[in-house]
Amino acid sequence: MNFKQFLLVDDDRDDRELFCEALEDLDKEISCHTAAGADEAMELLAALQPGKPDVIFMDINMPLVSGWECLTLLKKHDLYRDIPVIIYSTSSHTRDIEIAKNLGAYRFITKPHDYKLLLRVLTELLTADHN
Repeated sequence: MNFKQFLLVDDDRDDRELFCEALEDLDKEISCHTAAGADEAMELLAALQPGKPDVIFMDINMPLVSGWECLTLLKKHDLYRDIPVIIYSTSSHTRDIEIAKNLGAYRFITKPHDYKLLLRVLTELLTADHN
């Protein structure tokens, strides 16, 4: 896969800014869209039609609608079910990883707390998906 258009759904503004900054540092051609929650993400996805993101990064713990609920909504929606969703959370619990897989997540990545580690994680993802 060739990921060039990202959507990050995360209620933490600092995490959203850091994520997009890291993507820009890796590749200036990558578009980084962000949403603070599930409702905003669904509105953004509708606005991006017909061009939709190549991948969605989704936090689990968000107010109102959790990442699990949003992932479930995306996988039920005809237009969005084929977009790879990567659960991107501070959690590293085995149970959360299992739930993500069962709900159809493409991958599960524990949020790095360090910018250099975030760059490494995103580089590995982009490199792996270019093969």
